[in-house]
Amino acid sequence: MGKADPKAAAVAQALTSAMGGQEAWERLPYVRFDFVVMKDGKETVRFRHWWDKKNGRDRVEGPDDKGRIVTAIVHLSDRKGKSFTTGVPDADSAHVQMGYERWVNDSYWFMMPFKLRDPGTRLKYSGRKKGAAGAEWDVLELTFDPGVGLTPKDHYWLYVNTKTHLLDRWDYLLQDMKGSPKSATWEGWTQVGPVRLSTLHSFEGQPVALRFENVSAPATMDESVFTEGHLRETPLLPNTPRR
Repeated sequence: MGKADPKAAAVAQALTSAMGGQEAWERLPYVRFDFVVMKDGKETVRFRHWWDKKNGRDRVEGPDDKGRIVTAIVHLSDRKGKSFTTGVPDADSAHVQMGYERWVNDSYWFMMPFKLRDPGTRLKYSGRKKGAAGAEWDVLELTFDPGVGLTPKDHYWLYVNTKTHLLDRWDYLLQDMKGSPKSATWEGWTQVGPVRLSTLHSFEGQPVALRFENVSAPATMDESVFTEGHLRETPLLPNTPRR
């Protein structure tokens, strides 16, 4: 478990409880979602995920930088797996690494509050703030121990609503960013099985949003999802518009 001062730990506990509880999240065997980038109200890119939480695997499908549809099936513990380009097995592991990085990024925007107390996290209570519309938040500052994750120098400030105990927004300063922190909402809270998840993030001052679609928490997934290059689900079309 990560480090947290008592007040930060209590706010984080209230947040995950409002989302259905940490234990309920941990018990989910599978999660299905699409990570969709919108710009000016139009979809620019979509990555589809089939996440086997129980066994630590993820299948991700989406376009590469040439517009070809890539499928990566990744074992998350060791980052090994296999990949396919337009259904044909790849000769190297480059797309497997891409798939792992997509899972890290996309899933974090999806379920970050359930990772607040992961080993290597540092949570600090930063006081209470009020918004112009009357909202009031407990603010948590989130940092990481050196070597944690792909970008351990990322820095976040979480605005937890004091009435709903849900996350309304976060400010973030990523390790490769320069200047002031950026801000994005956490909204569109949706019941997914026993838990609630945010399905929409809008970026302050930008015509960009992240949407999560086709979200579900199935009890089972066919094993072919994690072995085959083609699925029976409607496939993505080649030349999907890119960001």
